[in-house]
Amino acid sequence: MKIRKVFSIMNLMVLAGIGLVIFGIGSVLNQYLQDNSVVVLANSGGSGGDPNAFRPPLQELATRGPTLEAALSTGEAQAVVTAMPEPSGKEPDRLVIAAINLDAPVLAEHYKVITLNGEDYIQWRVPFRRAAGWQDTTAYLGEVGNTVLNGHHNEYGEVFKDLIKLKEGDVVEVYSGEKVYTYRVGMIMLLPEKYQSMEERIKNASWIMPTTDERVTMVTCWPPESNTHRLMVVAFPVKG
Repeated sequence: MKIRKVFSIMNLMVLAGIGLVIFGIGSVLNQYLQDNSVVVLANSGGSGGDPNAFRPPLQELATRGPTLEAALSTGEAQAVVTAMPEPSGKEPDRLVIAAINLDAPVLAEHYKVITLNGEDYIQWRVPFRRAAGWQDTTAYLGEVGNTVLNGHHNEYGEVFKDLIKLKEGDVVEVYSGEKVYTYRVGMIMLLPEKYQSMEERIKNASWIMPTTDERVTMVTCWPPESNTHRLMVVAFPVKG
């Protein structure tokens, strides 16, 4: 009897240990999503009446331009999943911002899918070097839409460490080969992200969604010691 009791106690201890390991893995993954994601969007349908809070199914992230945005406003986005047309613009490969002495390459980056509690989320990859990342489902240079660039600010070369210093009116130059596209900063936003609800994070992520105008949106985290906020800098083309 004593031997059986010892084995029962050991079995309970093993089960408790497995439970703690599972809980620990879940906690680490949740903290990873909170700390390291540049932008996370939930994969569930419906706009909730607010196109800026729309959570796009993964296949719709490849749809660019005003077609998707128009569908969001009517709640009919599920009906506009079509083959992506050939781009009319150019892929960015260099970013120059004289106001903060920034001259860095731009690399095409894709998202990865993370599943948590039965829900799929996307997380944009960021270059692990001193380079900005072009989110490759966003607009090409010179075409209507939102060209989104991300980058680290406190590691891997700190390409966006001085992005916080930009002011409205500062000039942003984005190159594709020898061709340069010139923009001027129009909006700068510091948005709470860490510890916020998923609804709030989705609203933050609406700034990287397709638009009906031409723009460049640059994204990084802030401040360096805690990454509790998202810094969004939006620049609009200089005509002529």
